[in-house]
Amino acid sequence: MTLTPRERLIVALDVPTADEARTLVERLAGAVGMFKVGSQLFTAAGPDFVRELVARGEHVFLDLKFHDIPNTVASAIASAGQLGVSLVDVHGLGGSAMMEP
Repeated sequence: MTLTPRERLIVALDVPTADEARTLVERLAGAVGMFKVGSQLFTAAGPDFVRELVARGEHVFLDLKFHDIPNTVASAIASAGQLGVSLVDVHGLGGSAMMEP
C-alpha cells in the first residue's frame, strides 16, 4: 500500500484542551492524513474526544505508549480499536508475546 505525502503526514494535537485541538483539526482537516492524540490531550479530553475525531472521518494515532504485561496491553489495544483509532504504539519490553495479535 502506497501512501501519498498527505496521507503520511501526522499532526500532533499536543495541546491541553479539546477546544484547542478542535481548532487545529478544523484548520488542518483534509490537508493531513492523521491526527495524534497523546497522553496530555487524552487525559484532559478522554475517549469521547477520540470518538469525535473518528466520527468526523479523521484518522487517529492514539499515542499512549502502551506498556504493561502483554494481556493488559492486548486489552487496552482492543479498547482503542473500539474507539476506531487507526494506529497505536506499544513498547516491546514484553517480548514477542507483546507483539502477537
